[in-house]
Amino acid sequence: MSGLAVTTVGAVVTVHFDGSRGNALDHERYAGLRAAAELVTADQVLVLRGAGRHFCTGQDLRQHEAAVAEGRVVEELQHGASAVLAVLRCRGPVVVAAQGACVGAGALLVACADVAVLAEDGWLRLPELELGLPLGAAVAERLLPPPLVRRMMLTGEHVEARMLGSSGAARVVPRGALDATVTQVADALCHLDPGPRAVARRLWGDDERERAASAYEREVAASVALLVGPDSAGRSRV
Repeated sequence: MSGLAVTTVGAVVTVHFDGSRGNALDHERYAGLRAAAELVTADQVLVLRGAGRHFCTGQDLRQHEAAVAEGRVVEELQHGASAVLAVLRCRGPVVVAAQGACVGAGALLVACADVAVLAEDGWLRLPELELGLPLGAAVAERLLPPPLVRRMMLTGEHVEARMLGSSGAARVVPRGALDATVTQVADALCHLDPGPRAVARRLWGDDERERAASAYEREVAASVALLVGPDSAGRSRV
């Protein structure tokens, strides 16, 4: 599929964005990501990687502008959200290796991880409110404190990898060590018994992954209501 490759080695399924266009998420990348995440079993591990300078610069704005012009912005929003939800609800553990920019949906993919590994130059930003959508906090709060998420969304502030490292939210390594570290993490997960591993993921935080997914679905529904409501003019810029 254009824009990404999916490979399986042993029990590790890797989705690798190819580096083109800053790994912006277009229709095909969203579709490929969702398909891969939904096929991962509880016996497997899902790894997300991105080639190039940035892990993911968010929504593909060119494709979005076309969707706005053609009146498909709600369909586009739901399509992208379904991919994020597929990763969040993945049956196997999720490892995300990220460098450079992790913006919008890119930041949410990092927040979907069971184990997030960031290069020292990594940073996260959540511009959804700037673009008219109250979307993303439910997932971002898996990785970041709620007050910080609110500040990021309200002010446009970005968070650097070192902050995530100091809080324990992510493992931060030199960029040259990113691939080796992710391989090490995935191997460690593969050595665990899949049964207890799956039970642990459900028990942690009283099934916090599903609660985050359900809250994100409510955010998506609220965003759709804004886009199609009587005061929707000018809100379809995301």
